[in-house]
Amino acid sequence: MAFSDLTELEILQGTLGLIWVLIAIIIGIRIIHKALLLKRTSDLITVAFSYILVSSAWWGLSLQFIMYGFFNILLEEVFYLLISNIFIPFAMICWIYSYCKILDPKRKEYLLKGFIIFTSLWELFIFVGLFIDIRLVGTLNSKFDSSHGPLLLVFILIGIASFLITGTVFAFKSMKLEDPEVQWKGRFLLLAWICFAVGALLDAALPLTAITLILVRAVLILSAISFYFGFFLPKKLVIN
Repeated sequence: MAFSDLTELEILQGTLGLIWVLIAIIIGIRIIHKALLLKRTSDLITVAFSYILVSSAWWGLSLQFIMYGFFNILLEEVFYLLISNIFIPFAMICWIYSYCKILDPKRKEYLLKGFIIFTSLWELFIFVGLFIDIRLVGTLNSKFDSSHGPLLLVFILIGIASFLITGTVFAFKSMKLEDPEVQWKGRFLLLAWICFAVGALLDAALPLTAITLILVRAVLILSAISFYFGFFLPKKLVIN
């Protein structure tokens, strides 16, 4: 078994990455389940898929860890970079659709059109880059670590900023309402998007050590839990 060939840092990196992805997917599935029970599939289903797909930035790492650890197989660099990048624009469209549906239906058409154009250019760049010059998309620095090309990084930073801005607006509007439960949902949603943005940026910026890995994954996991509470808050957590 190839797990024995990995360093302690690589095992920690793969394990924590896989845990974060699984938690994000489980949170998304729970939101889908709640949406079906409440018959709110038109807005909450896309909320769920937005968070599931946001975690796709770590799918390459997670799949690589499973495939190498159990089967001694390394993913092709093109495939690793593809699954780590291709679903993020879809996550943005899902989130913007939900944002408009719940909060800003009057500007839904204009916002969606703008983001569809942006994400289409993003997807086009990924496909063109992978088949013309893979370095435009990124490079695989080690088994579980990749870096982005400069132009793709611009797309990603704009994406993170868009998630953070719309998520913050959503949260603050919720916190302005009189219902204490909705106010607390807004606080958790604000925490979720701040933690996600901070976690994603730190993941790319910090040097790879055991401490930074634990710190970043803890922030991302806190983001996932807060995101769930932002829509389905247990009554016992509501403080008047």
